Amino acid sequence: MFIEFETFENGLMKIEISPQVKLVTYGRLFEFPEIKLDEYTPIYHSIKLVYPLDLIELEYSLTEEIENQIKAKYYVEDNQIIIASLDITEFPDDWKEEMETSWFNWLDVLDGDHAIIGARADQIVDEDVYNEHFDFGSLYYIQRLDVHPNFRGEEIGIKLINHTFKYLLRNAQGIVFLIAKPMQSKLSESQLDFNSSSRLLKYYKRCGFKRVTKERSKSILMEVQVHKMKI
Repeated sequence: MFIEFETFENGLMKIEISPQVKLVTYGRLFEFPEIKLDEYTPIYHSIKLVYPLDLIELEYSLTEEIENQIKAKYYVEDNQIIIASLDITEFPDDWKEEMETSWFNWLDVLDGDHAIIGARADQIVDEDVYNEHFDFGSLYYIQRLDVHPNFRGEEIGIKLINHTFKYLLRNAQGIVFLIAKPMQSKLSESQLDFNSSSRLLKYYKRCGFKRVTKERSKSILMEVQVHKMKI
């Protein structure tokens, strides 16, 4: 993986970088949520693939001009280049059992996409789609996977998903869901959308995700059991 900038002495510089993965997990309730569904928040996982600007300064003179070049070409936040980000909501199965409610009723209090996931989760349980579904595990919903346009084409998003469930959520069990649909990147000011739904479908299949329905749609529901992810 490389980044580029120009210097007065050496012209165009292309340097190889070794990014870091950072995880922030937060939530209001880590025991059992209140019975009132509108009084809780799920567990949120925010994963970012970053490269600190300080590491560039160790080898190169990070002048104001070079720093401005980097900020113009890449997405910089908290003095680090954000290469990719992954947002996941987690809903432990034992919380749902404690509340004695359905997945749909629990997730519907958030938004429409979560409601779709909740309805599918109830269907999995009612129809016994998998021998092991959520028992002793969680429902995970990948809300957003965002890779900066300058770093696309290297399957960084797939690698970030795999790394997250292999190393960061290493005790994860259950099922992971996502809705493959084009969306605007938050890491770039350009108006280029993410890939079409059909291309996203093929992309996520490389992680082991499968399409839930065959209906033609701009939004494609996909799922995979954690232990069957290609990690």
